[in-house]
Amino acid sequence: MPGTASRTTNLKPHFIRGAAMAAKKTMKTGDFIEFDTIVGFGEKLTAYWEENSRQIIALALIICLAAGAAVYWTISSRASAETAQGLLNEALTTLNANHPTEAERTAALSAAVTALSRAAEEYPGTEAGQVALFYRAQCKYRQKDYSGSIADYSAFLPHGGSMADQLRPFALENIGYAHEALGDTAEALKWFDKAVQAGRSAALIAMARMHEAAGAAEPACENYKKYLAELPESGYREFAEIKIATLCR
Repeated sequence: MPGTASRTTNLKPHFIRGAAMAAKKTMKTGDFIEFDTIVGFGEKLTAYWEENSRQIIALALIICLAAGAAVYWTISSRASAETAQGLLNEALTTLNANHPTEAERTAALSAAVTALSRAAEEYPGTEAGQVALFYRAQCKYRQKDYSGSIADYSAFLPHGGSMADQLRPFALENIGYAHEALGDTAEALKWFDKAVQAGRSAALIAMARMHEAAGAAEPACENYKKYLAELPESGYREFAEIKIATLCR
């Protein structure tokens, strides 16, 4: 569906807004161009995470609502599976709705967490209950409970099923963002790498940023280049090109 220090933009999951740059004593025309680009990148990041979250939620809604418990979910108990699915659908519908004010968004998150917690904790043997862990982790990240988010994503990862398999690369990437939010860039890099290995090419730009933050220009350059090669139409193309021009000597 989410600041910048030392000229490294801090892409965080779905919900971080804007970007801050260290002030310069003198700024040339080119500097203003780059500054505008980075600020624009921060705004795009917000839109990326929001859209990413909505796409994942929409995917779940389509599968859950269209297939139905009797067909889609692997069930040990039809009644439990149907109840768990109903709770998951309730939470996803709440999250996918338009909430124009901060108060409404906060209330929606709390309501979603309540429904997801019931699904995950009361019906852990159902696929809906297991997938609920993923969405509760997303909610906890939005609530800035980064450790709780990591715990839920980690609990989700061992589970299988077609829905879980589709969400796993996102979970790996999002664990990286949660570690980054906690200030552990080395651990974040490990999870971004796992996400890339799982087929989540978008995480390449996060890997590049972690290398750049560590002062490792060569691997940062390499990952920015890989990102452009695999996602040439990305909305972050200009940002990656600026980084390549700066880092790839």
